[in-house]
Amino acid sequence: MSDARSRKIALLLASIHTGASNELWSEIARLASLSHTSLFVFPGGRLECEENQEYLRNAIYPLVNSDTVEGVLVWASALAGSVRVEDVQDFLETLGPLPSVSIGLKREGYPTVSFDAYAGVQSVILHCITKHKSRRIAFIRGPENHYSAQDRYRAYCDTLDQTGLVFDPRLVSDPHPWTEGSAALSQLVEQRGLKPGKDFDTLACSSDMMMFAAGKQLEALGYSIPGDVRILGYNDSSESHLLRVPCTTARMPVTELAHMSFNLLSDLLEDGSGPSFDILLPSHPVIRQSCGCTYSLGSVEQARQSVGTPSLFSAWLMQSFRVMESESRNIQRLLDEADSDDEQAYLDLVQEFVHRFLDRGGDPNLLSEALHWYCTFFASPSFKEQRASALRDLFLRQRDLVAHQHAYALSMQAKHLDALKCDLLGVRNITSIPALLATHLIPLGLEAGYLVLYEDDEKSTYIGGYDNDMLLEEKQAFAKHLLLPQAIQENLVEGVYVVEPLFMDNQPLGYLVIRTTLFSGSVMEELRTSLSSAIKGTFLLDAANKAREEAERAQRARTEFFANISEGLRNPLESILLLVQDKDEALRDQVEEHLRTASHLLDLTLSYTGAFELERTIFNPSDLLFSLKTSHFFMYEGMPDLPVLQGDRAKLLQAFEIVLQYIQKQGGEVTIKTELQNPGLQFSFISSQAAWKASMGNQDPSLSLVQRIIVMSGGSVSMKDNQIIFRLGWPSLEGESLAQSTSTLTYIGGEEESEVPPLFSAFDHVQLLPSSSLNKQKLAELEGSLLGWDGRRSSAELQLALYLLAHHPLLSKAPMVCYHAPPGYESLASSLVSSKIANQEDGVLVLMGELGHSLAGQLGMMDNVILCARQEIEAVYASNKVRLLFSDIFDPALYERIRRISPSPIIILKEYWKYDEAEQLSLIPRLIIAHRFVMESSEFLARIVSMLTHQDVLPPLTGALVKRAIVYLGEHATNPISRWQLAEAVNVSEDYLTRIFRKEIGLSPWDYLNRQRIHLATNLLKQSTLTINEVASQTGFQDQAYFCRVFRKIKGMAPTKVRSSTP
Repeated sequence: MSDARSRKIALLLASIHTGASNELWSEIARLASLSHTSLFVFPGGRLECEENQEYLRNAIYPLVNSDTVEGVLVWASALAGSVRVEDVQDFLETLGPLPSVSIGLKREGYPTVSFDAYAGVQSVILHCITKHKSRRIAFIRGPENHYSAQDRYRAYCDTLDQTGLVFDPRLVSDPHPWTEGSAALSQLVEQRGLKPGKDFDTLACSSDMMMFAAGKQLEALGYSIPGDVRILGYNDSSESHLLRVPCTTARMPVTELAHMSFNLLSDLLEDGSGPSFDILLPSHPVIRQSCGCTYSLGSVEQARQSVGTPSLFSAWLMQSFRVMESESRNIQRLLDEADSDDEQAYLDLVQEFVHRFLDRGGDPNLLSEALHWYCTFFASPSFKEQRASALRDLFLRQRDLVAHQHAYALSMQAKHLDALKCDLLGVRNITSIPALLATHLIPLGLEAGYLVLYEDDEKSTYIGGYDNDMLLEEKQAFAKHLLLPQAIQENLVEGVYVVEPLFMDNQPLGYLVIRTTLFSGSVMEELRTSLSSAIKGTFLLDAANKAREEAERAQRARTEFFANISEGLRNPLESILLLVQDKDEALRDQVEEHLRTASHLLDLTLSYTGAFELERTIFNPSDLLFSLKTSHFFMYEGMPDLPVLQGDRAKLLQAFEIVLQYIQKQGGEVTIKTELQNPGLQFSFISSQAAWKASMGNQDPSLSLVQRIIVMSGGSVSMKDNQIIFRLGWPSLEGESLAQSTSTLTYIGGEEESEVPPLFSAFDHVQLLPSSSLNKQKLAELEGSLLGWDGRRSSAELQLALYLLAHHPLLSKAPMVCYHAPPGYESLASSLVSSKIANQEDGVLVLMGELGHSLAGQLGMMDNVILCARQEIEAVYASNKVRLLFSDIFDPALYERIRRISPSPIIILKEYWKYDEAEQLSLIPRLIIAHRFVMESSEFLARIVSMLTHQDVLPPLTGALVKRAIVYLGEHATNPISRWQLAEAVNVSEDYLTRIFRKEIGLSPWDYLNRQRIHLATNLLKQSTLTINEVASQTGFQDQAYFCRVFRKIKGMAPTKVRSSTP
């Protein structure tokens, strides 16, 4: 239950993950958690800002009302940028009677806490003018409608005027958003042609975020900071530490803003009292090295004036290290015990202070400077000689420790968030999201979560949530102005709550309320982005499912209706036929004709519902015509032996019968004429009555069914004079074929074929291409061609050619005029593979060890394969002619014995290879080694088919070089490998190694290496929770984008698909 004494206040600001906002909200959250106050943080974006659809965040602002909280802290100046100051003030009035304290911009009737950005910017610019003689100062402006940004620009203009420097409008950028410092610099340098260091010696920026982006671009352009140009910022945010040199800036008093505004609101809520005046906090300059200074206090004489006495030095330490009054004793103790006898106790005291300072984001350069001035003005000789060195070492160690601790914490956060993102990718139902959030967010310190989606203008829907280990899954609607359903809201425990707006693609979706002890804006923003995407995905999936279900219902209803009508009509129609069986022949024929027409009409109707399916297989049209001849009289003109086609033989036979009967019914005799044409096989049904017009049958339902069958079979129908013409396209190896772009038929010939067989004489342009000449270039030249093949032939060389064609992305879809392929197969490729006659004289493929049948299937040798164990291999060789041995067993002595009885090639595939293993096998002739993953490569399989035909293997000494390269690639696959390193390891030139490697393996060394890395990456994706970037890094890829491209090229899918498909 909630604590009755705790107050509920809101913090309303544009964001919690950029610039000074992260520090402000986390400090206010810390104060709230220490003072029995529940804080609700609303990062609702700048008002009406279209950048990155920020205006969609504004949808959560109406939730800040008296039903949700008792008072409001609002960083009002941060809401500007896209609207006028007056618009922001109008927005503040929508808070109604809620007591409030605003930061940066006045709300009438309530106190305001501001910071003197004007004085802060002026101080750092004056520092450069007076200390570094700056004369040409450029300025990058912030957003035009931002109150504080205008203050900073005025400070720049007034400082130039007060010091007598000329204002040059060319040195001032146009107003830019805080995130576009790089674009502002580009305007000065590229559009206006200004040269840093020549046209301006100093660049002042409206914020540290803009300074960082501009500084990075200056560094990228080759300019040195501060050597070529000085650079200044404002805020003293984390960005001021991210360039190569620490940056001079002015500190926005964020901590003081948080404390002052929180205390003012607490007083207002406590007794309704508060100051009647507004508070302006100073901005102090923070001098670092980007202006040209070595130390922030300047020279020794300048520093003596500032910190030359113990009291001044102590005060400087308090201010620079942001030490609260309650901790001032620790500073004094460090100074008092500097020369204590117990050095270890003193170092422990310093270590605790330093670690705490660095852990909260303190500037490590301040530590070095403080020690420098202490040694300069106050330290004893023994301190300088001994203790100072130990302190410098301690500073470095603590800096390294804190950096590693922060990096580890960030990596753990990333691990949990990545796991959540992965699970969200699989979300199909939005109600499953709260359980996922509980699983992954509780370890991060996000103790409770409540998911709400917008319903309409009046209602929101609570989807579900969690509170520690308890799931709250009761879905319910509630009034839109409430944060949560009343029963849940009243029972919220005291804590810090962040209300993250959820939106995607110009659509506000809802929000997530998170109770958290982790005050990290970046984690909240990453969570918001991932959750928004997942919810949008479920919306799209729901919409698609609903549309599909609706379409399926309509289709099912239509199909069932027509199917029921069909079956319902067929039975009485058949009964009618039985009733007229004994009647006169003319009546019976008339009834039969009507029944056929009705049946055809029903089939035609079903063809449009999906219930009239075709079973497409390879068939011989000559056989189809022969079947037709047994039941119907017609004359035939054409070749007796026709190439095979692909289609539903039964349905096509039905179409042929309908046309025959239709023409014969008109009183004419029928001639079926076949013609072999480049687009396909043409069937012409010609009536003996020259005056008969085929087009008169356009409206006949039976002919409409014929047209439907032919079109569904991929063909075309035309009616010309007294002819009805069908054309069925040539099949491809894969199935349906692409249109050819040339008029030439290319016949793939065998070893002993010197001319194209007469079977193809009907084609005007025919050329012979020997199968032995099929290489990469020839395959590319064949793209768009019409292919010719005779399925009666069988040889290893033709088998290789068939393999290359069937595995080519375009030629596998090229139309093929093919004779003598066995019918009944689903594709021409499977038909031709099956037609290979097992011939023991051609030799067998032997697989020894754990290699299965799949390899033989890939090579098209399922009928010529023998699987055996190690102890059986010599008996296999004794009783069979072995063409090739595949093995995964390392046994040099066994292979030496095999080599004495057979010269056939041996290929050994293992997961890992050692150098000494490769050396032992190098002396055995006609033996190749490779890693097992290479079996997935079509190039390697093509090389094996070539080896089956030509038995070509490199000589042992040359092959030994390839074996060494394979071992080297396997051992170093996870490391960066250059071409010269591989060549040096093998002790040959790069070009020579590439040639012999490709000849032996069928792949270049770099293709082989990429496949090995992708194999390793696939295992990592399946067996670990590493991110894609980590997997890429651990498998030798320097760039995640390149890794993803290579992965997709080799695997045909994205890396994430492998992980999502892993059970």
